[in-house]
Amino acid sequence: MQPQKLLIVFNPISGDNIDKDEIELLIKVFCDEQRIDFSIYKTTTDQKNDQKVILKYIENEHPDAVVAVGGDGTVSLVANLLIGKAIPMGILPLGSGNGLSKDLKIPQETTEALHIIQNFQIQTIDTLTINRLPCVHIGDIGFNAVIVDRFTKDEGRGLTTYAWNTVKEFTDYQPKPYKVVTDNGEFEGTAFMIAFTNANAFGSNATINPTGIINDGLFEICIIKEFPKLEGVGILYRLLVGDIDQSMHYEIIQCTKASISNPDLELIQIDGEPIDATETVDISINPSSLHIIVP
Repeated sequence: MQPQKLLIVFNPISGDNIDKDEIELLIKVFCDEQRIDFSIYKTTTDQKNDQKVILKYIENEHPDAVVAVGGDGTVSLVANLLIGKAIPMGILPLGSGNGLSKDLKIPQETTEALHIIQNFQIQTIDTLTINRLPCVHIGDIGFNAVIVDRFTKDEGRGLTTYAWNTVKEFTDYQPKPYKVVTDNGEFEGTAFMIAFTNANAFGSNATINPTGIINDGLFEICIIKEFPKLEGVGILYRLLVGDIDQSMHYEIIQCTKASISNPDLELIQIDGEPIDATETVDISINPSSLHIIVP
């Protein structure tokens, strides 16, 4: 059964090479043809105000779903407002990464993704809490978080900019010491990066958690330990082909809660957004806490 009323949360600046007017028209025509009542809210640079406006609409209008039209940041904005609520989220991917939508096999082409919204099949997934902040896809500490920080400050966008920042930082980056304590094991040593997720891959298609299941009530601590620089290409290859778990430099701990000691105050990112570095990173899982429209 298709939805009767939708709130479309539209990011007008996501996706450098995408005609936003054309996408907006496509959405309007589709909803009119399917006789779906809809409202479009365009996000601004004031995220707190965006949250207030969206929540007020949800409380007053009771939409059947809220659809995030944009990249990972837009998806995170909408998802964070719907965690713990019965209202599902739809995704029309427009960003450079679109990590969560790819993990959920949501089409990256807008017309196909609209038909997924129309079919209205709902999957309930787990989310994480990282230092009291919600996470719907992937958080990490170490090298990737440094790249995310550089990427958000770069004037360029897209995977090319992400790749360029990665190359620039790799040569000089020094792995850091960490101690990981979970309810199912521990790790102490030097690591290139540590990811915390119940999903599989970054928006760059690098698979950091090959065996992760997004709704099994568990999450994974994925550790890429210190490795010789000359093995960097091999590590990247394994990430891209999806078998990083076969590397001797990789370790994984499956758990429901974890605490990571971060004595060097290395950078942290959540769903593509840098957050303040802390000496301890606390992570826990919220089982079956977010409803998403999927194929």
